[in-house]
Amino acid sequence: MRYRPFGKSGVAISALTLRLGDDSCSGAQETRDLMLAALESGINSLQIDGASEALRQGVRDAFATVERQRLFVTLRVRGAPERTLAGDFDALGLDQADLVLVNDPQGPTLPPALEHDLFGPRANGDAPGLGVATRGEIDQALLDNELLVAIASPFNLTSGLPDRQRIREAERRGLAVLGEDFWPQALRSGGQNLPRPSLWRRRIDPLAGIGGYDFLHDTPDWSAEEICLAYALAEPLLTSVRVTVEHPADIQRLAAVVGRELPDNLRAQIDLARFSAQERRKAAGLA
Repeated sequence: MRYRPFGKSGVAISALTLRLGDDSCSGAQETRDLMLAALESGINSLQIDGASEALRQGVRDAFATVERQRLFVTLRVRGAPERTLAGDFDALGLDQADLVLVNDPQGPTLPPALEHDLFGPRANGDAPGLGVATRGEIDQALLDNELLVAIASPFNLTSGLPDRQRIREAERRGLAVLGEDFWPQALRSGGQNLPRPSLWRRRIDPLAGIGGYDFLHDTPDWSAEEICLAYALAEPLLTSVRVTVEHPADIQRLAAVVGRELPDNLRAQIDLARFSAQERRKAAGLA
C-alpha cells in the first residue's frame, strides 16, 4: 500500500479508502470482516456512509480490536442530520471522526445543526475536518470556510474539464481530494453508453470506429475495474480513491493494483479513447 499526504494536515492516508455503506454491508460480521481485511491490506482510510444498526455494530466490533490512532475515519453525512454528530460518533464507538464529509450541500451554508456540531468543538481544538462531496460547483462561501480541509469528487477515464478543474482548484487551495466513481457505469459495458460515431460517418471515415473503450475488457492480465482504478491512482492530485466492495477478497485484489503501473500501450489506448469520446461529444453537441 502507498500513502499520500492529506492536504496540509501532516497526516498520511492510504491511496485507497474503503467505503462502508448500508448498501454494501449485509450484516455486522460482514462489515467487521471487510474492515479487518482492509487493515491487513494496509488500508487505513475508512468512510462510513450509512446508519443501519448492522453497519454500526460491525464498525464497533472492528474498532474494538484495533488502535484508533491507526485509522483515518470519515463520516459521510447526507441531508440534514437526524441526530448530533456526537450521537453518530457514539453509535460507531468513536470519540471523534477525522473528517465529516457533507454530501452535495446546496448553497453557501451547511444545515444549522451540522454547522453547530462542527464549530462547537473548535474551542477545544478537537473539531473534525470538514469535507464537501459534489459533482458540481462548490459555493465560494464553503470554499472559504476555515474548517474545510477536503473535497470528494468523481474522477475516472471519462472525466471532463469540470471534474479536472474542480480537483485542480482544490489542490491549489491545499485541500485533500478524495476520488470517487473510479469505475463509472458508462464504462462497465465497454463504454457502450458513451456517444459513438454515426453509421454514416463510419462509412466515410475509416478512423471513426477507433478510440473506443473495448480494450477495457480485452487487455490480458487486467480487468476493466483494475484498469480504471490504476488510472485514477495515477492522478497525483488525488489523495485517495474510494472503493466499495462486498467481499474481503475484493479488497486484497484492488489493493494489489496500487503497486501496478499501467503499460505504455494501455496508456496510449486510454488517451485515444478519451480524445475520441470528447470529439464525439462535440459532434453530438454535448460539449
